[in-house]
Formats: sequence, structure tokens, C-alpha cells
Amino acid sequence: MFDEETRAKFEAWRKRARTHLDLAERAANIGYWRYELTTNNYYWSPGMYRLLEEDPAKQAPDMEFLFSRMSPDDRQTIEQAVRTAIKTGSPFSYRTHAREPWRKAQIIDTQGEVERGEDGRTAVLLGVCHDVTEQVRAEEAREKAKAMYRLMTEESGDIIILYSTDAKMLFCSNALERLTGRIMADIEDGGYKRFVHPDDTDEASKMSCRPLDGDIVVATWRILHRDGHYVWLETTLRTVFDPATGEPRNVISVSRDITARREKEIEAKAARERAETANRAKSEFLANMSHELRTPLNAIIGFADLMRMATFGPLGNARYDDYALLIYDSGQLLLDLITDMLDMAKIEAGKFELNMERVDLEGTIRDVVRLLEERAFAAGVALGIEAGSAISGFVADRRAVKQIVINLLSNAIKFTPQGGQVRIAAGERDGFVWICVTDTGIGIPESEIARLGRPFEQVCRDPMQAKTGTGLGLALVRALAEKHGGALTIRSTEGAGTQVSVTFALTASARVAA
Repeated sequence: MFDEETRAKFEAWRKRARTHLDLAERAANIGYWRYELTTNNYYWSPGMYRLLEEDPAKQAPDMEFLFSRMSPDDRQTIEQAVRTAIKTGSPFSYRTHAREPWRKAQIIDTQGEVERGEDGRTAVLLGVCHDVTEQVRAEEAREKAKAMYRLMTEESGDIIILYSTDAKMLFCSNALERLTGRIMADIEDGGYKRFVHPDDTDEASKMSCRPLDGDIVVATWRILHRDGHYVWLETTLRTVFDPATGEPRNVISVSRDITARREKEIEAKAARERAETANRAKSEFLANMSHELRTPLNAIIGFADLMRMATFGPLGNARYDDYALLIYDSGQLLLDLITDMLDMAKIEAGKFELNMERVDLEGTIRDVVRLLEERAFAAGVALGIEAGSAISGFVADRRAVKQIVINLLSNAIKFTPQGGQVRIAAGERDGFVWICVTDTGIGIPESEIARLGRPFEQVCRDPMQAKTGTGLGLALVRALAEKHGGALTIRSTEGAGTQVSVTFALTASARVAA
């Protein structure tokens, strides 16, 4: 018999042990049970009651009660496991499922042992129950996600390959065979190199790269199809890192068939090169034809002028006077058009050279105004010069500047109705010389302004207001201004008038940069 002090110490130890066991059961979400075969007695630990969500004061340990809480299919599994354990004395295990779907512990795993009596027969069954609901649900979700991922990769039109960090191929989608006629065994361990187009060797070598954290490697290359033709692939490689440790886990490669896109790009490039070659040939031809076109035309204009002026006496018939004037005017107009076309062709062909010299801009403007006064008078348009800021010095191509002023004023007169006004001003500001022509003409729709300044572009929807011309006037002005390091600017209000401004860079460095 124990004395009172010893008994008190033992009870204190038992209390601490039970407390520690209870804490362990809570932390691990487990429960303990014991069944003595000789006395048919059951014991459930506090953790067992928590798993069952039952009150120990209201529910005694009972196996039939447990069966009532389980799925009916589980009973046979448990009875078979227990019979085998009793007979053989070996450990046992089984999984049970809650009958009611609202129970917290839906899935419980039980691990059991047996204790033998002095006679060697099984006397006691011991079991530990563990709520594995969350773990099982998480694993089911992972397996579902894996199945979905595999389905997506297999159905994807892209070739998806997963490599280990030592470049071993772990997975390859079926798209490889669909797109290239190759199988995984053909391309793994560097085998793909046998099928790379000879011109794409360097690009395909990127496939051996292992991108650093956050980096992406992109390679565009061709692989030989099993049928003998090449397939263009755009391959993206990215390293997948373990979020817990930051260590590289895998390398994923996604290859997309871009054959159709590349063929269109190659075709478009070839067409563009053909067009550029043809355009250069056209520009060079027109530039080289300058002398051949202008020489006979100057002769026509010159002889027509002699007849118009009756330099060697009267022609003998009044109609001939009219014809001579028509020949002269038509020849002059044709010469202007050809000059514009040839100048534009020279610029496009890169053969237009600026002859830089000091230019009296104000004097040039006045000369052009005097030249066009008769045309403005015939059109009923008032033509004048407005005062501008002083110009200290201006170095440019004299003929180009005069051509710009003629084209700007001619355009303004052409599209200004009778009774309107055209004004020109010039000045110097912030390292640039500017020329501005303002008219009260028909104006330009805002949506059409962007088109002006392109070769052969005209904006005139009213056939009653349509004018003759090639549409090269403003295009030539823009090109000549840009050759001088300047620009062309157009502001207009439909029905109210237009303002066209041209700037020229004053310094040689600005012109070279342009």
C-alpha cells in the first residue's frame, strides 16, 4: 500500500501526464482509444471525443455508436482489419468516412496495435485516430489540378516541355508530334539539334540556356518536320523556382508554330523591297530625265514667246496670236509641273543637293509676289506682304526657297475664291527662319490635313472648285524644308481659310541633324 504522500505524488504525475497527452492530441488533431477484449471495455481519450464532436458526460464509448456515425461501407473494412489483427497480433489500419456531410472530421485514418496477454493471446486493441480531412481534400485538389493541367497541355496548340534543373526532359505535350512529326525521344538530350535549320544554329542554341530568376529567353528558329519541310517555332524558356526556398525547380519551354506569320513577314518584306527598288528606279529615271524633258520644252516656250510677242513681225492672222499665247501658257504650266516632279524625284532618289548661299528672303518674297500679281488679279484675289520680324542673315538654297514661296502663294491663290485675300510674312525666331502664308480660302477639313504634304495628294471634294495640278506642291515644300532642317505646318478651318508655315534651320549643325 502507498502512503498518502506517495499517492498524492502519483496522482499529480497522472494529472500532468493526462494534461500533456491532451495538449498533444489537440496539437496533432488526434484521438486515442483502447478496447479490452477480456472485459469488453472501451476507453476514449478527450481527443477522441473532440474528433467525434461528442460530450463525454452524455456518450459512453461504444463501437456500435461509432458505426452509426460512419459510412455504411466502412463497417466491413473495420471488422475485417480487427479480426485479422486479433488473429495474427499484427498492427492494423483503416480509413473511415463520416455519414453526415456537415461533420468537421469527414475523413479519419486509424493506426492500431495489439497487446497480448500472459497466455500469448491478443488481449487489448489500441488505436490512434487522426483527422485527415484537410490533407485528403488538398491532395484531391492537387490531383485534380494536375489532371486539368495535363489535359490543358495536351490539348494546347503549343509545344509544352518541362525540364529538370539538369536539363532532363520530364514531360512533353502531344503538340510536338502534331506540329513537327517528332516524338519526345527524337529531341531529348540535345537531339533537336539534328533537325535545326542551318541558318538558325545560333538562335536555336538559346534552347540550352537556363534563364535566371525572372528572366525569359526567346528563340525563333526552324525545325525539320518528319515530312521534310521546315516549321518555324517561337520558343520561350523560363525557370520555375521553389517559392519556399527560392531554389530553381524546373525549366519550362513553350514553343508556338509561327510558320504562317513568318511566311507573311517574309513575303511582306520582299514586296516592300521590290516596291522600294521600283520607287528608287522611278525616281532615278525621272531625275536623270531632267535635261531631256526640259530642253525641248524650253524651246517650245521660247519660240511660242517669240510668236506671242511678234518679234519678227505679225503672224498674219488674229487666231495665230491666240494660239501662240495658249502654247506659251500651256508650255509654262507644263514646265512648272515637270519641274516639281523632277525636283521631287531627285529628293526621293537622294540626288537633290542644296547650293547654300546667303539669301535675301524679303527680296525673294517681293520678287515672287510681283511674279504672281497678275495671276492673283485675274482670280480676283488681293495679294500682299505683311510685316514680319527682322532677319539678320539667312543661308539657304536660293532656288529652293523661291520654289517654296511660289508653291505656297500659288496654292493659296488657287484655292481662294474671288474677293478673298492672301498674305505672306516672314521672320526669325529661336534659331529658325519662318515663312507664313495665310489665305481666306475654302479651307481644309480637319480629317484631311494629315494627308497634305504627301506626294500626289490633293483635297478638293467640290468639282466646281477643283483645280489642276499634280498634288506635288506641298509635298515638295515639305521635302525642301526638311532638307534645310525645318518643317511644314498646316492649320485650317473649313470654309474660313488656311495658314501654312515653313521653317528653316539657321545653323549648319541643325540642318545636318535633319
